[in-house]
Amino acid sequence: MAGGKETPRQKLIGLMYIVFLAMLALSASATIIQKFIFLNSSLEQGVANAKTLNDSKIEGLKKAVEKNPRYSGVLDQAKLVKDKSEAVIKYIQDLKEEVVKKSGGRDEEGNYAGAKSTDELAEMMLGPSGAKNRGKALELKKKLDAYVTEMNAMTGKNYAFLALDGKEDPMFKKDKDQKNKSFGELSFEETPMIAGLAVMSDKQARIANMEAEVLAGLATKVGAKDFKFDVIRGTYSALSSTVAAGTDYEADMYVTAQSSAIVPTMKFKGSAVKVENGIGHIKFRAAAGSYDKEGNSKQNWEGQIVMPKPDGEGDTTFIVKGEYVVAKPVIDVKSAAVQALYENCGNPLNIQVPALGATYQPSFSASNASVVNGGDKGQVIIVPNSRNKVAISVSSGGSSIGKVEFDVRAVPRPTLEIRQGGAPVNMRQGLNAPGPAALEIVPIPDPSFAGALPKEARYRTASGEIVLARGKSPVTRVAIGANGVNLASLRSQARAGDRIVIEVKTVQRRNFRDATEDIAIPSNMGVFTIPLN
Repeated sequence: MAGGKETPRQKLIGLMYIVFLAMLALSASATIIQKFIFLNSSLEQGVANAKTLNDSKIEGLKKAVEKNPRYSGVLDQAKLVKDKSEAVIKYIQDLKEEVVKKSGGRDEEGNYAGAKSTDELAEMMLGPSGAKNRGKALELKKKLDAYVTEMNAMTGKNYAFLALDGKEDPMFKKDKDQKNKSFGELSFEETPMIAGLAVMSDKQARIANMEAEVLAGLATKVGAKDFKFDVIRGTYSALSSTVAAGTDYEADMYVTAQSSAIVPTMKFKGSAVKVENGIGHIKFRAAAGSYDKEGNSKQNWEGQIVMPKPDGEGDTTFIVKGEYVVAKPVIDVKSAAVQALYENCGNPLNIQVPALGATYQPSFSASNASVVNGGDKGQVIIVPNSRNKVAISVSSGGSSIGKVEFDVRAVPRPTLEIRQGGAPVNMRQGLNAPGPAALEIVPIPDPSFAGALPKEARYRTASGEIVLARGKSPVTRVAIGANGVNLASLRSQARAGDRIVIEVKTVQRRNFRDATEDIAIPSNMGVFTIPLN
């Protein structure tokens, strides 16, 4: 269902949700599981930060009502919003605790015992195996839909629903494999437990954000001259303190309990920050020069909030400091050849960075090779120009992500098979004189090479000769060309006891561009003798 205009925070939440879904399509490696743990922890911290801010807004309304009771109706409505929000957040929290318990709980150090497990989450949220969409995901969707409906009714806005089925979700409704799936299947089917927690934490964060927006709207109904506070402090809230290199870090700077009569100015790195409803939104590209052994790098940022004093005498400046973790993205490469590339061949690779999700805008360069862009995002063809190792540099949106290296191996020569009428010739047994009217000289590609790069393993015989030999002397010779060979002159002179000697000198290989290259065949591979009986 369509929603209203999304705030930058909501857009970031949507981006992170796309990241979750992209990563769920991959095998749950230890590195990816660790990133989910960081993401889930960051989301939960964001929910806690939002609760503190929302509580302060309620306290501000209480003080305003104490001074002017005519705003008591606004306070009652704000309390109702808070109660409804906390009820849904608690319901989701109970679901999270239940699935953690079912999957083994936590160990002595507080780590999730069943972080990688998928069975308990699927059974709890979707129902027993073979009975999809009979689990608690249905009730979760109903509660999320009901909450958004109530917020829309109370505010007159059109907030987007939080639990969309595939046919409703803009990201999936055109995907034939996903559009008929339910919200539960999209979120919890074949999903590691820790990823399921992150999905549910995402819903909690969205609810907390929606609550904050509704409370901010209610606060504007209180008269500016009456809405004053005794304590003012600057703070910030980041949806996630863990971001992948190459993606945007986003945070909101707040003045808690601010008066609508006082408009703050905010700065970040010396530049003014746009302020809307007392909130300054900052955005910058996350990067790190080095990472720890877990692939993380701690970073920090600092902003300023300048508040004019109510009496007009001077300003008060608050310094806002934030910390975040830059997570090194995992470069996932899929290749038919897997461990090495073949020299002078178009080696198709699928290079993805799951942590970047929809923001992934890849570009590639390579040492000792040329690069041909593929048809889809992340697909590329690497053509090594030597046997030296190839290093592929991966970037996204102009930001360097990292490198992946491949060894390069030579293309194995094909073997040759002599056939008559489509069947291999028995060299020992020979053929009856005067010999065959035609022979087929068939290059057979190496099986592993042909399996990895079928478009590169197309061969034909290019040059050589066929000799009719009698005793120690040749009787006649026939050239082998790209268009085959005519054996009529050979047959007219052949008799029992002669030999047909075949020498293949070169074959041609056609590559993915349909260009050909000549391959020399050594004598130990290219000479065949057929006796005539």
